[in-house]
Amino acid sequence: MKFFITGGAGFIGRHLCKSLLENNHEITIYEDFSNSSEDNIKNICQQGALVIRGDLTNYSLLEKSLKGFDFVIHLAAKIDILESIQNPELTNKVNVEGTINVLRACHKNNVQNIIAASSAAIYGNPKTIPVNEDSVPNPVSPYGADKLSMEFYLRAFANVFNLNAISLRFFNVYGKGQSNAYAGVITKFLKNINHNEPIEIFGDGNNTRDYVFVDDLIHGIFQAIENIQGKRGTIYNLASGKSTSVNDLALLMLKISNKELEITHASPRTGDLLFSEVSITKAKNELQYKPKFNLELGLSKLLQEIE
Repeated sequence: MKFFITGGAGFIGRHLCKSLLENNHEITIYEDFSNSSEDNIKNICQQGALVIRGDLTNYSLLEKSLKGFDFVIHLAAKIDILESIQNPELTNKVNVEGTINVLRACHKNNVQNIIAASSAAIYGNPKTIPVNEDSVPNPVSPYGADKLSMEFYLRAFANVFNLNAISLRFFNVYGKGQSNAYAGVITKFLKNINHNEPIEIFGDGNNTRDYVFVDDLIHGIFQAIENIQGKRGTIYNLASGKSTSVNDLALLMLKISNKELEITHASPRTGDLLFSEVSITKAKNELQYKPKFNLELGLSKLLQEIE
């Protein structure tokens, strides 16, 4: 099949493109390189990937570019929560209006299949845990609100124009190749450990996250591709299904690295979530999603890959 990947040069996008090429699919990356570099996809391009330089706000270029594709995987977004608080107009323009542009271009070019990356941020700080896809959304940042709005537009376009569409709510993804600018806490802790520096935790460290290894996330996307027929904006959580406190994460990473470093605590950051615990039952039952990596196994593989 022919895939059109927005944000294909990003962390998740590169892993996805590599897997699609290994499975003999044709891919075109649509990318503005604001969060990434052309050097990051040199190997992917050598394997046959095409690249179109453009951003999501350019509807005319999207419409022109999206001719002749079977599938769109929409990953591109402004993902920095602090940036969304400081400049909500810009993040909304990219994350919401940009998604509408992708959907319009899909309809215009008769592209029938689209998977869009949503986020755990739409849940905010839920009243009950674990959250599932029917939990009431309660975003606490403009970024979370943007992703929730994106889901509604995807569902609306899917129903009006009979598109096959799925929203995947990504939780805390980690793996090889995360950029420092948009790194998750695992990448930041790794940097501290590699430099033998104290590990800094924002808040008391009791807040929990569900950390999902990038290999499992890519498996989840592939399962969504295989099972998209007839879905009209259906939502699935992609996570490991197990929560870990930030304190326990730091201790586990020190254990795996065989190091003893100081752990310090700083003031909590605006927009950070308190507790994240998620059910992945729906993805398991309907997509046959089967994550293989618990946190210790995933971290061990990551450390081996970056040595």
